[in-house]
Amino acid sequence: MSGKPNSLSVRNSIFIFVIRRIQIQMGTVNILLVDDEALLREGLRSLLKTETFVRNIYEAGNAEEFKKAVETLHIDIILLDIRLGGSSGLELLSAINKKNINVKVIAVTGLEGVELVINLLKAGVQGVVFKLDGYGEILKSIRAIMDANSYFSDKIVRIIQNNASRWDNVPPVTLSNLESEMLKCIAHGLTTKAIAGEMKMTEPTAETYRIRLIKKLGVTNTAALLAYAYRNGIL
Repeated sequence: MSGKPNSLSVRNSIFIFVIRRIQIQMGTVNILLVDDEALLREGLRSLLKTETFVRNIYEAGNAEEFKKAVETLHIDIILLDIRLGGSSGLELLSAINKKNINVKVIAVTGLEGVELVINLLKAGVQGVVFKLDGYGEILKSIRAIMDANSYFSDKIVRIIQNNASRWDNVPPVTLSNLESEMLKCIAHGLTTKAIAGEMKMTEPTAETYRIRLIKKLGVTNTAALLAYAYRNGIL
């Protein structure tokens, strides 16, 4: 559904974008580590606490601790192991979506199956990181998501490209030249700052166009936006 963008929702999204940039600059990003292996949580904690943009690092080792943390703490980013004891990461994602919490989720998995990745993307995660890719990839995804709302490595982009038809078949929409350029910039993984520089506009303006483009195409997230672009030959 394309429809006219709601001006209030656009303003709210711009406000959130500006707050995220300030958080990075001031070192006030709160991260929740969700993994049933204490050793892995401790390892990530020791690495993340050296990053200047991180303020608080919280931990959850099971579904109950996860739900309590989400309900009682202010969290900006969740690093979610999708195999959490007896709980499914997809179930936990559903709980977040139902509460309509403004938090970014990076799914961390030791599995690289196409079906799993597609299901995670459709569930609304902002990034998928494979454990074998190491801490550098996790850090890269956190920084990108705070600056550009999502992060997809080349592996994830290829999965979206090869399975674009599996997303909702949104009817083609006529795009202006500016909108087409914006779509290509997003698809190539440029941050909002990079898009602003490429298109010679301010960062809040670039973020406004990004939000309006998603609403115009009737897609729900960046993964669906990429699928639309590949399905319609824009990329």
